Amino acid sequence: MAVIKQAFSKDGTIDEYILSNARGTRLQVTNWGARVTRFIIRDSSGTDRDIVAGFDNYEKWQASLKIDDPYFGATIGRVAGRIYPCDHVDVAGNNCVLPEIQPNHVCLHGGREGFDKKVWSGEIISKSNPASVRFTYISPDGEEGFPGKVELSVMFSLGEDNAMFIEYMGKLVEGVETILNPTNHTYWNLTGFEEPTIHNHVCRLSADQYMVTMPDHIMIPTGELAPVVGTMLDFLTGPRKYGEDVEKFDKNTLRGYDHIFVNSDQPTDDLREVACVWSESSGLRLTVLTDQPVLIMYTGNWISDQLVGKNGVRYGNYAAVAFETQRFPNAVNIPKFRSQVLLHPGDVFRHRSVYKIDKI
Repeated sequence: MAVIKQAFSKDGTIDEYILSNARGTRLQVTNWGARVTRFIIRDSSGTDRDIVAGFDNYEKWQASLKIDDPYFGATIGRVAGRIYPCDHVDVAGNNCVLPEIQPNHVCLHGGREGFDKKVWSGEIISKSNPASVRFTYISPDGEEGFPGKVELSVMFSLGEDNAMFIEYMGKLVEGVETILNPTNHTYWNLTGFEEPTIHNHVCRLSADQYMVTMPDHIMIPTGELAPVVGTMLDFLTGPRKYGEDVEKFDKNTLRGYDHIFVNSDQPTDDLREVACVWSESSGLRLTVLTDQPVLIMYTGNWISDQLVGKNGVRYGNYAAVAFETQRFPNAVNIPKFRSQVLLHPGDVFRHRSVYKIDKI
């Protein structure tokens, strides 16, 4: 195992850490947005493949934001997903006004400049098994409209079993109450983008329920749960290729999967499998485990085809899939789930997820 620190920006102010194991697998992460930049692994034919979306350096990433921002690889916060209505959010008995990122009073992924745009402090925690790097960010009171001063640390680890382990730990440093619900937004293409879409990827999910969204507000959670069986969201009955149904969604609204798959009512003590996806052409398989109740599966439905990333890869719709483990989105406005995202003095927020790569 090894961890190497190097510059990710030309001026040296942004860092990148390379975590590697004895198998030759490399996980690369940067303190800009506490994000994953590369995951390089050897496939069944002996070919090294970089199986996550992103850009070569900080400058190219910044240039890409002028075209589109799919949040490649980033830590999302303070609150992942959509909050509606964002102009009247009750926290600590006060009315908080959050930035409108999408039309009709919808805040998305922490606001205009969420945790994904911040420079975090970084430190190497371990160079043995697992190799680990921890990023920490302190969000001041009122940032993006969220009350209270919050400290969040995110630790990325790589084991000899080719598993990326992400552990979040948060606390309210100052204030009486706030909300916190981070996630990771890495996009995966198990062919290393040799296939330009994930249409031939096969997926299996553990969720038997999904959260219903508002008919007049695309992707705003209502709090109502419904069974996946008998719908296009049923990846439980048997594994399916994305290409079977992903193109059947309305091209003007969803375009593909961007749904809330529910595995439990609340966080659990143990890690459990929530998703498994594999590519028959590369022979690689990704298994996702978490202690969080919800998985958002997003098939990259709105990725611009003007984005050109690492190795000259041109991205586009369905280029990769993101598995966002988290607590219930919009929970602050849903009484049944509200307590899961509230943070008070003395509370410790915890969230653990594992993304393990092996061969089929």
